[in-house]
Amino acid sequence: MADNSAMKRALIMQSFAPLFLILLIKYFDIKLFGLCERFGKIILKNPILALSKAVSHSIFVTLLLEFFCLLWIIYSVYSIRSFAKSQWANFVSEGESLIDIEKISDSGVTFFMTYVLPMTMEDLDTWKGFFVFGILMIMLFALMWKTNLFYQNPVLTLLGYEVFSFKFETTQLTEYSEKECIGITRGIVGRGNSIKRQKISDNVFLIYEDL
Repeated sequence: MADNSAMKRALIMQSFAPLFLILLIKYFDIKLFGLCERFGKIILKNPILALSKAVSHSIFVTLLLEFFCLLWIIYSVYSIRSFAKSQWANFVSEGESLIDIEKISDSGVTFFMTYVLPMTMEDLDTWKGFFVFGILMIMLFALMWKTNLFYQNPVLTLLGYEVFSFKFETTQLTEYSEKECIGITRGIVGRGNSIKRQKISDNVFLIYEDL
């Protein structure tokens, strides 16, 4: 059963949406609007001069950071809408049921405290800080991709989704018959009830009761 790489990537990126929203607010400066206006006027006359003046300006890094944060938030909003639409399609229903269901109640809080909050304390409005931040984000993205920690998503928690561990009681997926898996749902999934599933990656599934 193939992984849903697009959904996995979207969940990872939206995990960091709170971080970029906080940074967008933290580094917002009204002077950025004036800088953009002056840059727009100069670039029409002399693009090379406009670029050199912009790069050497004291708040250019802040402008770059704000732009990056805004793009990330826009993509996150889009991915949240796409994730919501995915709740109505591409599910497999084969009369399967679950056992050993245990709610993972602190996943979103753990992610926020471990990854998001510390990074808001860094000084990012310098070239050095900005590059270090970029390297850290690449490393964190790779870590979440390789370890499937993307289900520890504070945005999903805020939107009312539940994360839980489980085992299949009955399943057509023989490779998962005795394996502990992670489920994401919005509602209640009871032991022994028939479910429908959509695989995200490895042992992580989007699961609902098949009513």
